[in-house]
Amino acid sequence: METNDWNDAERRVERAQELFEQRKWQEALEELRAATSINPYNAAWYFNIGLTLDEMGRANEAIDAYRQALEIEPDDVQALHHLGVDLHQIGQFEPALQAFEKIETIEPTFEAAYCSRIITHTELGEHDRAEEIFYLARLYKEHCPHCYYNIGVSLFARKMYDKAIFCWQQTLDLQGSYSHVHVRIAEALCKKGQLEQARRQYLLALRQAPGDLTTLLDLSDLLIRMRRLDEAGEKIRRAIELSPEDPAGHYCHGQWLLRCGMDDEAIGALQRALVLDPTFPGAHLRLGEVYHLRGEINETRRHLRAELLLRPENPKALMELANLLTDIGEIRHAAACLKRLVQLDPDSSSAWQNLGVAHFMRNRFGEGIAACQEALRQDPHNLMAAHNLAMALGQLRQYEEALACVRAAMAIDPKHPRLQNLEFRLRIQRWRFKLFTGLRKALRFGL
Repeated sequence: METNDWNDAERRVERAQELFEQRKWQEALEELRAATSINPYNAAWYFNIGLTLDEMGRANEAIDAYRQALEIEPDDVQALHHLGVDLHQIGQFEPALQAFEKIETIEPTFEAAYCSRIITHTELGEHDRAEEIFYLARLYKEHCPHCYYNIGVSLFARKMYDKAIFCWQQTLDLQGSYSHVHVRIAEALCKKGQLEQARRQYLLALRQAPGDLTTLLDLSDLLIRMRRLDEAGEKIRRAIELSPEDPAGHYCHGQWLLRCGMDDEAIGALQRALVLDPTFPGAHLRLGEVYHLRGEINETRRHLRAELLLRPENPKALMELANLLTDIGEIRHAAACLKRLVQLDPDSSSAWQNLGVAHFMRNRFGEGIAACQEALRQDPHNLMAAHNLAMALGQLRQYEEALACVRAAMAIDPKHPRLQNLEFRLRIQRWRFKLFTGLRKALRFGL
């Protein structure tokens, strides 16, 4: 490479730095790529390409740039860390962990990698490991706001809401303002049922980011729960004004209108959300709900099936969808919903219970019994699952097992009327079955 070429590459990199500081990402990227086409052996330039692509929201391309930098300098911990962060961002958690763990072998004191490992282990559901990394990180930096934030996410996922709130408060104490911490605290308070405190946290979040659409809509959902419908409506209208082409605002408006009893207007708002995004989750479900209340079965079926085709992954939405499908006799589709629900949330006793009912309605007693047994494994106090299981066993004339099941449930609630009634009916059925069996044997012997 000639000296003039070398100088030209250096000038382009300097120009790229100026453009980057001016937030002119595309022009900076073009200069950097021109420089690397002249000199493809400078790891720092590929690293800068990665940083620029990150600013442009192009994580997949940034990953390629960081990997090119690492081909030249394999032990560059900054490139490894940015690579891991971007891999995490696109959902490649295992490769992200490999990048972070390699940093530990090169430079164990690089504390930022431990922060990132906490949240990656959390995404993988490896909460014990996330906690171990949290305490390991504190050996190098005792009070890190990012570590507290990330371990708070892990604690929240484990339903340890008080501890999560404590960690997020530590984040705020250490770093004054921190993106979405107030929202996170609000979500935890909602889970605890402390709605007024949650409302205040959402308002604090909106002071930091007044135009944040998601926070406005989350606050509106909370206000609806608190039956402060006028305030909720004001927040939703503000969200639509800020972003009229975002379907989320129109969807929330539709839900708000439903709560206000304005069904026709709600249908219009939900249809507007689907015009903006035909795959918007929940819109078909809510339309199905409206038409079901109106007794318009064909429209109900059409929207519920459309929602099912979108393969929803929200457990609450799946349960609602399954219940509505059951109400209109779409049992096979309801069972499909519930199967997906127990895959997403295998610890949900109510999901297994409902799946059992769906199987029984399709005369699949073996599968229904297995689902009820799983419901009781998840929650031994699920009396409805015990009731359904005993009924199914009775249908199969397994009276001893059925009576054992219902009596175990009655030990929890001896005065439960449905269980009392079922236990009585099972005893009568058992007596009749024994009498009939005895008479048949006697007749056979007489012949």
